[in-house]
Amino acid sequence: MNTSVEQSPVKLETLEVDGHKRRPRRIKFGLILVAPAILVILLTIIYPTIYMFFVSFFRWSIIPTLPRHFIGFDQYLTIFRSSAFYGSLQATFLFLLVVVVVELLLGLGLALLIASSRIRWLRISFLMPAVIAPVVVGLIWRFMFSHDLGVINYFISMMGLERIAWLGRPTAALISIMIVDIWQWTPFAMLIILAGIESLPTEPLEAAQVDGASSTQVFRHILFPLLTPVLSIVLLFRALDAFKTFDIIYMITRGGPGRATYLLSYNIWRRAFFENNMGYAAALSVIMIILATILAKFFIGLLSRTQKMV
Repeated sequence: MNTSVEQSPVKLETLEVDGHKRRPRRIKFGLILVAPAILVILLTIIYPTIYMFFVSFFRWSIIPTLPRHFIGFDQYLTIFRSSAFYGSLQATFLFLLVVVVVELLLGLGLALLIASSRIRWLRISFLMPAVIAPVVVGLIWRFMFSHDLGVINYFISMMGLERIAWLGRPTAALISIMIVDIWQWTPFAMLIILAGIESLPTEPLEAAQVDGASSTQVFRHILFPLLTPVLSIVLLFRALDAFKTFDIIYMITRGGPGRATYLLSYNIWRRAFFENNMGYAAALSVIMIILATILAKFFIGLLSRTQKMV
């Protein structure tokens, strides 16, 4: 007995030594496994971002044979002195605010409707807009918004009202792309919120119904607080996605009429490929990344606060 007791510390020390020897091997093996993912991130995210910062300090043409001149921060100074930039920024945040709020409210309403309904095919029918390619969506809605041949103005004229120049007036054009974005991405918000509703515990809801609480009281005091983290995630995803909307603007309005729908993403594309000013577009992209980072940090902070409240 004494011999076994005396030998046990030696065995423990041997196991600890073997564990220390195996740990570097495990770390090396783990690094080998994640190396392809790190390489992809370096090639597709980190290197292009660094290169974009580099280009933003030059007067840079997309044509390789033309000279490129270092101008420092002049691009950024030009941007912040430009009224067109502030107009684009205002249009971007107005678009973002309207579409995100409306999509959240409609998505919540549709999710509650489908959750209370036993008809399963409703989910598929509501998800159809989200699976259509944005370019196709833009092309379809461009025909629908047509002044003379569009189906929307056809029904408006049938009601005895005057046709609307959806794509010919600044305010109407901005509302048009808002409508398209809301139509396409409300199903996404609905799907996330519906998943959140179906993952909630049923005991608090059943207890509230037994106590005689109305549907409004159940939603206000139980369902909505429990769904707050899910709603914050929907806000985060949709805000960042709406912030970089480009395809429907390109297909429907091309930034017009005038600069009414010159959102930041479209402004960057036009500066780079239409006006052949890659340096200016790169500087705009840097500013857009900074704004998107601030926006993401705000919503992540909101999500963490809501999780603590729940």
